[in-house]
Amino acid sequence: MAYNDSPSPTRVTKPYYASGAARWTREADMQIPDEGTAARHCVRVVEDYHLLDFSERLNTSSYVNVVFEPEEEKVALMGLKVNLADQTVYPESFRMHNDTINMIAKAWHCPKPDDFDDYGCYAGAGTVGSTEACLLAGLALKFRWRKWYGQKFGKNEDEVRGVYPNLVISTMFQAAWEKLFKYMDIQPRFVPPSYKTFTLDPAKIKDFIDEKTIGVVCIMGNHYGGQYDPVWEVDAMLEKINAEKGLKVGIHVDAASGGFIAPFQEGLPPWDFRLKNVLSISASGHKFGNSCCGTGWVIWRQRKGLSEHVAISVSYLGGSADSYTLNFSRPAQGVYVQFYKFLRLGKKGYATQVANQLAVAQYLRESLEGIKYKGTPIFTILDAVGMSEQKHCLPVVAAMINPDLGLPFDDIDFQHVVAQGHWYVSGYHMSMHHPLTEESMPLFTDQSKDQAMFRIVVKNNLTMRMAAHLMDEINAAVTFLTDHGKGFQHRKPKRLSTQKTVPAC
Repeated sequence: MAYNDSPSPTRVTKPYYASGAARWTREADMQIPDEGTAARHCVRVVEDYHLLDFSERLNTSSYVNVVFEPEEEKVALMGLKVNLADQTVYPESFRMHNDTINMIAKAWHCPKPDDFDDYGCYAGAGTVGSTEACLLAGLALKFRWRKWYGQKFGKNEDEVRGVYPNLVISTMFQAAWEKLFKYMDIQPRFVPPSYKTFTLDPAKIKDFIDEKTIGVVCIMGNHYGGQYDPVWEVDAMLEKINAEKGLKVGIHVDAASGGFIAPFQEGLPPWDFRLKNVLSISASGHKFGNSCCGTGWVIWRQRKGLSEHVAISVSYLGGSADSYTLNFSRPAQGVYVQFYKFLRLGKKGYATQVANQLAVAQYLRESLEGIKYKGTPIFTILDAVGMSEQKHCLPVVAAMINPDLGLPFDDIDFQHVVAQGHWYVSGYHMSMHHPLTEESMPLFTDQSKDQAMFRIVVKNNLTMRMAAHLMDEINAAVTFLTDHGKGFQHRKPKRLSTQKTVPAC
């Protein structure tokens, strides 16, 4: 890959197609080239890689925002040069971070902490996506539990460290929690839901909670079907369990997807800090918060007893500051774009966006219900609206090919055929691998782990016109599969054969 086409006073840089860069091939064992290359040719090489991806705007599998105005791209570039960890050099950037934290905390009805005047903000942090936010929240729950457990049973810190705690969560969890269980020595206690609800059943959690339980996780918008766990019912149940067993178990709300949807839906029961036992909430800013990829947030009800144990005091950068994040140096572009988006859209803008997304989701849902095979609907709708006519959920359409039809293809085959029309629809099986034992487990109590399903995430870029085109491709895929689908399973197009059938977050 040695190539030199650098501009010089005596030589005009060749066009890309007539330069040595155009002859580069992708090698399994890449190395840094011996000499540099003209900037515009480097851009073209990167563009060649990107061009062969699926179009980000036609990706209905991922929740991550892909639409940016020129002004917010400019804002992101400003933040890219700022190390947010260096609070003494970039104090106003960190003030913007705190202002954003305050906006989010108020949107989630967090009570104003007693030490607000000392810190100037609520207890919280901007993170690298919701994964880091969940890890921080999980650690805070663990440290809180350690203090309670030591006092309850008269154990010192070293003795408490030898006790293996657990966390209660449904099988709808996202990958962040798998990392917590593997890395932080916490036992998962999974509560499988019914495929008819996809949600945590409050009546079942009592059997999973004991004196070693650090908390219960409620998911506000699971990534499989977009349903909300009934946090309000879990809160009421925990109040009874804590009183009966003499425990102090609280709730973390994993609002990775719903944190910037639920506040703008009318009529939704309290799910946030209005509930007594909700101790922390996390969310992805880069999903429905519309920030750029790599943006997350965590808010704690208070610092005392919760977030104080995950803060590190840093002084070697020329001042004294607390760091709440797992990583240290990080660019500020996610904070910059999130702050910009709050100012740009306002509450009414977010509410209108949510209404638009739900309308497009309903169009897709009704269109899928209208596709029939020999007079029978070919798709069974699985999301909250389709299963129970609930209005409060994410703008997500989840479905499966009707198993009663006995068709010789499944939802994974459907995903691959739709992809030939450049749309990416996420298909996956209703199974999971236990994060500690690697055992294959069913997601639901009443559905086989071999049953497949698919999901369409309606982001703000999926307009009604684009949704109509997606339905054209879905109809074409169904026609192809019903005409040619016999024996189609396991004969995937070569270029798609390495893609995993797990849901993207």
